[in-house]
Amino acid sequence: MKGLPAYPVALAAALDVAAGPGSTHARSPAEAVGDVLAEDLRADRDLPPFDRAQMDGYAVRSGDLGVVEAWPVAAVVPAGGVATTPVPPRACVKIATGAPVPPELDAVIPHEESDRNDPVRFRVDSVTPGRAIHPRGADARAGDVVCPAGTIVGPPHVALAAAVGVSTLTVRRRPRVTVLTSGDEVVGPDDPVAAHQIRNSNGPMLLTLLARVGAEPMTNVHVRDEVSETNDAVQRALAASDLVITVGGVSAGERDHFPDAFAAAGVTMVVRGAAIQPGKPVMVGRVGGDGAIVVALPGNPVSALACACLFAWPIVRRWSGADPRLPWLATRLAAPVKPNPRRTAFRPTRIEPDGRVTVPAWAGSGDLTHTAGTHGLVELPMQDAEVTPGTPVRFLPWP
Repeated sequence: MKGLPAYPVALAAALDVAAGPGSTHARSPAEAVGDVLAEDLRADRDLPPFDRAQMDGYAVRSGDLGVVEAWPVAAVVPAGGVATTPVPPRACVKIATGAPVPPELDAVIPHEESDRNDPVRFRVDSVTPGRAIHPRGADARAGDVVCPAGTIVGPPHVALAAAVGVSTLTVRRRPRVTVLTSGDEVVGPDDPVAAHQIRNSNGPMLLTLLARVGAEPMTNVHVRDEVSETNDAVQRALAASDLVITVGGVSAGERDHFPDAFAAAGVTMVVRGAAIQPGKPVMVGRVGGDGAIVVALPGNPVSALACACLFAWPIVRRWSGADPRLPWLATRLAAPVKPNPRRTAFRPTRIEPDGRVTVPAWAGSGDLTHTAGTHGLVELPMQDAEVTPGTPVRFLPWP
């Protein structure tokens, strides 16, 4: 694997072949959480639809402050109500948060700045026009795009859909994913386990991760280190899935059969390794221009987790029509850490109370115990020298 590409180069190559077919379906906003909007969501009317009081108090004409001492309360407007008659000059309206401000009034004085009597006296001599009023159309005008296509639907978007009277959203179909794990030494979590065997932690982990990042995980199939079984499993997975994630069996060992199975199935590889740690042997390819995508991950659990985040996650987003960029955050190291001089290192890391990150002691890419106490990946530069506390770094939260 001489001359391996840096992570950004490898990811760009993977995303170049990761576009989905753009097929859509309709779902209720609540059902669409985690899906990608296929059409713009537009306001059906101005938002807010009226000049809205932002606090409980009294709506007034700002120009009357300093002229009137005692203000008659001409009306009381609760949330959901309206003033039914014009407000006389030098009078006010007692108003609730969220209620429409009568058009002839232009400011709201909170209860705390009054004696709350009728007539009411205020403890201020002047007020700025527009005070404590959320103007009509300040958020959006009727017809404006309030949520563009490509947005990943979350609870705020469910609320916004309700606010604009939309009960059905058109969203992209999620990619169907099959996870193929491998290895004669691996048994199921519920199976009897011998001293020389390990339980399949990668399958459940990846199915969970893929669901969280917007895919439709279908099944985890485990294959033995046998050529015909591997070939058959790959062929079936490619036929049934939009995305096939394989785990293990991608190095150059005698029992690493996935690369030959991919070639036999017509998969064109665009990524054959990357200059990263963990995850050096990661592979990405696709069958033709619109067939199933393959992401081949290393077998160690932390390597599989890291590469799934670094490659499978943005691929799912790209396939679904979302922005493939991941939610990297800028932070700083809280403690020194030794990087890799030849590869960019992505290490499981913990967020400290002050927002900085610490890379805990761990025993390599098979160490799930320490990884379970972390919050995401930190990217460390490729260099010989120790990375010192305070160094700016990028941090990717676990999905």
